[in-house]
Amino acid sequence: MTIKKISDIASSHRPAAKKDNLGVRMPLSITSPIKKFSPLFTVASLLLAAVLSYFLIPPKVSIEIWPAKENMSEALTITVSSVPQGKNSILGEILEIEKTFSQNFSVQGTAVKEVKAKGVIRVYNNYSTAPQPLLATTRFISNDGKLFRTPQRVVIPGGQYEGAKLTPGSIDIEVVADQAGEEYNINPSTFSIPGFAGTPKYTAFYAKSFEQMAGGMRKEVPRVSQKEIDKAKEILSQKALAETLAVIKESLPSNDYSIIDKAISGEIVNFQSSAKANDESINFSAQVKLMTKALVFKNSDLKNFALNYLTEKITLGQKLIESSFKIDYSPETIDLKNNKLVLKLAIFSQSHSLPEENEIKNMIKGKSLKDIETILNEFNSIKNAKVEFWPFWVNLAPQDLRSIKVVLHLD
Repeated sequence: MTIKKISDIASSHRPAAKKDNLGVRMPLSITSPIKKFSPLFTVASLLLAAVLSYFLIPPKVSIEIWPAKENMSEALTITVSSVPQGKNSILGEILEIEKTFSQNFSVQGTAVKEVKAKGVIRVYNNYSTAPQPLLATTRFISNDGKLFRTPQRVVIPGGQYEGAKLTPGSIDIEVVADQAGEEYNINPSTFSIPGFAGTPKYTAFYAKSFEQMAGGMRKEVPRVSQKEIDKAKEILSQKALAETLAVIKESLPSNDYSIIDKAISGEIVNFQSSAKANDESINFSAQVKLMTKALVFKNSDLKNFALNYLTEKITLGQKLIESSFKIDYSPETIDLKNNKLVLKLAIFSQSHSLPEENEIKNMIKGKSLKDIETILNEFNSIKNAKVEFWPFWVNLAPQDLRSIKVVLHLD
């Protein structure tokens, strides 16, 4: 047997080339076997692909389920304490910070400053050699009628005779104007003692000043009041409390911690003011040392408590939809002396009653689309569902649970 190449066989069966009337060779017209059988080839390819896909690509089914949801809400109170309190309670932590704050304050209040003029006069005793006591507040009147008083008891020495002439005794004493005001800042003057009026002593006892009286005034000046000092103390305390609250928040171990602004107290350990009430000044400084205490708790502890509380309330087969969970709280009572507070809670969540994912897969494996729809329609807990087979010619769900995809739309 002689074996020929495919190309030789083709050549031996090739028709002779035609020549035109002029003897020139014309090209042959050859029909391709592939073109001749292309429709049949296309169908065969599709069938082959289908068979290969069936055996090489396992069928899959996807089920999307929208469950019927049930709303749940509860209102209750919970105790937060630094020591265990039993049921309906979570542990809190006490944080303490001591800080000192200071600030300058402008004086707003004014008052009329009244000062009495003062000076020194020399009192003469030209009456006798006997000393003359004068009581405190004894009056001296100047030539122009300004009244001054001696603030304390004094004794005017007696005079001395030099031959037949009496030399007056004298003493320098301080006197204070009877009234405040600049008008008492008088120039050197002669003074009489009105207490001796009508007696021989009136002309024999007299006084003289040799320098101007000074210091008398009556004017409005800035003056620190006790109210301003108390206000400064209040302002500093509030500022210190706010700043220490910020420090406490920044010092919390993590973002999981919560602090209620009202669950913080500040105790003034020390307060100092550079001015006292009635001091004359345009400003003053104040300083306060504050011990701040706050009760904090973990959000996760509160959330876990609320979730467990709702879990105990649901019926068998119900499942909480945690993405719908919400919790609001507000303080009901705060007792930082005993390191505890009571919170009012409002808890909300949704639940569903769908079977577990593997249970759904086992129900539908090997089932047709119609059977799957019948099975799903039997569940009141399913609001809507969508089933898709792949590839398109598959009409039964696979037996392999790994090829079944269940998607729950809980949001």
